[in-house]
Amino acid sequence: MANLTKIKICGITNLEDALAAVEYGADALGFIEVPESPRFITPARFQEITQALPPFVRTVIVVNRPGDAFRYSADLIQHYKDSTDSSRSGRGAQWRIRAFRIKDEGSLEELKRYTDPVRAVLLDAHSSTVLGGSGHTFPWDLALRAKDLTVRPIILAGGLTPENVTDAIAGVRPYAVDVSSGVEASPGVKDHGKLKAFIKAVRAWDLENS
Repeated sequence: MANLTKIKICGITNLEDALAAVEYGADALGFIEVPESPRFITPARFQEITQALPPFVRTVIVVNRPGDAFRYSADLIQHYKDSTDSSRSGRGAQWRIRAFRIKDEGSLEELKRYTDPVRAVLLDAHSSTVLGGSGHTFPWDLALRAKDLTVRPIILAGGLTPENVTDAIAGVRPYAVDVSSGVEASPGVKDHGKLKAFIKAVRAWDLENS
């Protein structure tokens, strides 16, 4: 099937959830490096989980700044801020995903000015307390407008759930969707029923609209 919507399950903290996500059809798994997050994972735990994954599953380490990822051997780095220490991570722009927190029209200005040739752009809901995983959505018409401001693939995040993900895809047509709190039983622990329902909903939409 052509043009499948890619699916990233973020906030993975244990092997059981990681393997379930892969079994249900996730394309990528996200792991949180930010120490303040309830989904924080140590480099040792990250290695333990990722070494047990089957081949061809992408791993993404989510950090504040690129240099924070230097102890994690993930396939891609997702970062919310830029810095001059990018070389510390050992990864150039082609291995990075830049996240933008969208609040209103003004939030699009940062994206419009952004020129770093990153691999993709992730759009998340703005929060004054956490970087991501807030469970809040943002106006999807802003995500649609953001697509015109960058040539990079758009990853849509922010408050997605099994119930609203198909509306989000229909409205934005992103390259990928990213979910964390929307498929959790508690912070850092996935609800496997919600996890399966989320992925099933995305794939059903793809099938109906291919």
